[in-house]
Formats: sequence, structure tokens, C-alpha cells
Amino acid sequence: MRIITTYKAKARMLLNKFVLRSPRLSSFYYTFLSGGFHEEHFAVVSGIYKNKNETLNMGNFRRSIHRIEKGLITSPSRPVFAESYILETVQAFQRLVQKTIDPPTKEWAFGILQQYFNTVQETDIILKAKTIFQQLKRDEKIQLPVTYLAFTRIRSKISYEDFLQLNKQRRSVRYYLDKPVPRNLVEDAIRAALQSPSACNRQPFTYRVIDDPAKITEAATLPNGSEAFYENIKMMIFLIGDLSNYFDERDKHLIYIDGALSAQSFILALETLGLSSCIINWSDIPANNLRIKKFLNLKDWERCVLSISVGYADPKSGIPSSVKKDVKTVVRYN
Repeated sequence: MRIITTYKAKARMLLNKFVLRSPRLSSFYYTFLSGGFHEEHFAVVSGIYKNKNETLNMGNFRRSIHRIEKGLITSPSRPVFAESYILETVQAFQRLVQKTIDPPTKEWAFGILQQYFNTVQETDIILKAKTIFQQLKRDEKIQLPVTYLAFTRIRSKISYEDFLQLNKQRRSVRYYLDKPVPRNLVEDAIRAALQSPSACNRQPFTYRVIDDPAKITEAATLPNGSEAFYENIKMMIFLIGDLSNYFDERDKHLIYIDGALSAQSFILALETLGLSSCIINWSDIPANNLRIKKFLNLKDWERCVLSISVGYADPKSGIPSSVKKDVKTVVRYN
């Protein structure tokens, strides 16, 4: 035990003296002296490997359709764009239409690709892709999505004051009534959450909902921070990021960014449906990661972003005030 303590003390001394001065030495430190990032590195590499070896990767496909959309709205318009990836995009779409998964993505892709081929100037590659596309069949009754002008957006009647009040209403509630949470309301909230921004519209996450009475206790005790109130939780949700949506390390943090954006919309939507929630931080601890991996049967490239308890608030339960910072403390101009 004494040897281990001495080793850790020397490691900290090395960290303070040398590592903080160099990115390369920092990598050396986390390679040989600390395993703090080993799991993340493994998940990132596993995701990249899966991404590059799939014939139909939905992250890559959704990214390509979104890139085409951005090309369609570019001003001034370009006669030729997306030529370098249009053929592989259409070939991926050809494989997608043969599956029964994700109808909205199919409709979105069909509409955007149709708009693309009706707009772009043909080259040999674009003509080849167009020929493949024209052979694909779709339901003629469906009105396909297309790009549109900013002024035609659906306009909300919610005022700023109403929205601010909703955000103030939303507080972390930890004690709930002994009442089951309707799944249809949770799905309604997720439907709203899916409107959140996402890098290249990949939406690289899933909501894993646990409400089985036989599983809820274990689920509620998986994250740190639920010890004091887990016994009254009726539903736990784990937001799981999928690193196989990315082909490069540069995007390794997007599951956390996109997932958190979605989660914020989700918990606000819950409030409008009469449900309360508490986001519980997921600490990146190897033992915790192993437990949730086994519990949810996660793949190597899947990582827990955060967890959320959901329920009907006990009206007599206490809520921390959690006073927020003053605007002036977080704003910097220019």
C-alpha cells in the first residue's frame, strides 16, 4: 500500500512539473501513468472501425443528405456540387429503401435527392447516380420534404416570457408519486427532443427507457448521485451516444453535445406534459461503465451521456433553489 501511495505521489509531481507544459507529454502521461482515457479511446476507435466497414452507415448517410441540403440553399447557387460523394450516397440510399427501418429518413432523403437531381447540372457521375435514383420506387401519396425559405417556417405563439417561465418551472425533481409514467407521454417528449440541432443531422443517440418494476431498482442505482432518492423512481432513462456515426476522431465529442441538446428539449417537453425529471450526471468511471454496458447490453462504441429520472412530482417534495448565474457573468462581447 505504501509503494502505491509513493508511486501516485511521484506521478502527481511529474504531472505538475512536466506534463502540464506539453500536449505530447500529456499523452505520454495518460498512456503509461493513467488509464483515465483508455475506455474513451477504445470506444472512439471501435466506432471508427465500425463506421468504415459498414455498407450502410446511417450517420454517414444522414450527413451526406444534410450536406446536399446545404448545397441546395447556398447563395449564389452552384451548378455542380456534391459530385465527390453523390454516387456513394445514392448507393447507400438504394440499400436503405430495401429495409423497413426509419421511414422519416427515407422520405427526407428521397425528397432532397429528387430536388438535387432536378436542380444540379449533370456530369457523368451525377448522371450515373441519377439513373440509379430514378429506378427506386416511393409512395406517391407521401409529400416529400424539400428545402424551404426562412419566412415560411412554422411560427410559435409562445412568447419569450412564456418560454422563460417554462425554464424556471423546470427544476430537478427527485421525489415522485407512486404512479406509473405513461410511455406515450415520454415518446411525445422525445418527438419534441428530436427537433433539437444535431451536427449534420446525424442524431447519434438513443433513449433507453427502463420502467420494468423488476429492473428499475438496478437501473436507478447505476449512476452516482441517485443514492438518496432511487427508491421512489418509477422510470429511468439513459441517453446513449453512438460513436459509430463518425469516421474520424475530430467528432469524438459530438455524442455529448448533440445528446445534451436533445436532453434539454426533452426535459422541457416533459414539463409541458405534466411530468418532472432530474438529469443525473454519468461519471466516467470504469466500474460504472462496465455495469451499464452489461445492464443495457451496449456495444463497444456506445457510451452513456447522462441519465434522467422521470415521474410525477410529489407536490410535498423539496426542490433545491439552484439559483443561476447573472447574465453579465457569462457574457463576453467581441
